[in-house]
Amino acid sequence: MQFENNLMQEISPKELMFIKQELTSYPNILVVELNGSEIQSWEDYALAIQQNFRFPTSCTDSIDRYLDWIRDLSWIEREKYILVIHQYDKFLQQNPKLKNDILADFTDIILPFWQEEVESVVVGGKAKTFMVYLVKE
Repeated sequence: MQFENNLMQEISPKELMFIKQELTSYPNILVVELNGSEIQSWEDYALAIQQNFRFPTSCTDSIDRYLDWIRDLSWIEREKYILVIHQYDKFLQQNPKLKNDILADFTDIILPFWQEEVESVVVGGKAKTFMVYLVKE
């Protein structure tokens, strides 16, 4: 498996098992797994992200702070980041607009940042892999 592009992909549980087996051969990787059925509000999502990525301060009250921290991650010394959202079909089930907004932030802001933008806006910044897997279970 090659992590050449920072992507967001819908995958099956079986595909995730295959990906996880291959990830064991990659050193220096952070895998964050969220249970989508437990995330039904911005607060649920922000709290889960800030805890799992160990944000220095809370972002539950600020989307801008969330976007700043998810595009920083300097305190995590990893070369690759993987975010897995299990039960994606239940993720923000009652709030499809927020779900779309969060996913759009990944495709429009976060993934392009880690793909190459980081090199031009952060002193000493280095492009890193950031993959998002949306697992329908």
